[in-house]
Amino acid sequence: MSFARHVVSFCIRAFAAGALALVLTACTRTVTWEEEVPLNTGETIWIERSMPWEIRGSQGNPYDLGMRPTREQTIRFKYRSTQYVYAGRADVRWIAVSPITKEPVLVAPASSYGWDVQNHFTCTVPHYVQLVPDATGQRWSWPEHVEPWLFDLPANVMAVIPALKEQRQRRYTHADIARRDGPSLLKDPPSAHIRPDYKESWCLRKFGSRSHQRGETK
Repeated sequence: MSFARHVVSFCIRAFAAGALALVLTACTRTVTWEEEVPLNTGETIWIERSMPWEIRGSQGNPYDLGMRPTREQTIRFKYRSTQYVYAGRADVRWIAVSPITKEPVLVAPASSYGWDVQNHFTCTVPHYVQLVPDATGQRWSWPEHVEPWLFDLPANVMAVIPALKEQRQRRYTHADIARRDGPSLLKDPPSAHIRPDYKESWCLRKFGSRSHQRGETK
């Protein structure tokens, strides 16, 4: 039996026994890994990412219990002399350095992981969110639209996140990432390049200025 199945089996027994405290501590695992990220400046950085996994039902069947990622991730990296930390639900696929501010920004498809719904993000075209750091590199805000200099940039952050069973491999080179992500990105062009015409078939109504330049808290 695999490690993940052992964990699920244990957690189900703990649920049945009503051992809530035991479940909360033993049925959560955090997967942490490092990625090589080539930037649009020609530089290369290494980032650390982590995402908790916990026992939960599937979307279609809440009784289909299994260890699944929470979609809440943390990204840490250093650029020049600043340490940047992002913690939230954005499905970051791009890290790029602004030619204007010379600071790194994060970009994610706005609807992925339900980020746009969670943050009342309006129906923009293209439907990406650009996360901009403050001076500390710890808090992030977003403009209403991504900036045009980002258009057509290829994704450089791994899309196919590691599973629990992959904990033995903790560092992924850019070549590793290309092999992992290749098939999925072929099926999802807006996640492979920032497309200026990308839009969702449905979108949120505009909520006014509340959706502009809000700090990332979730």
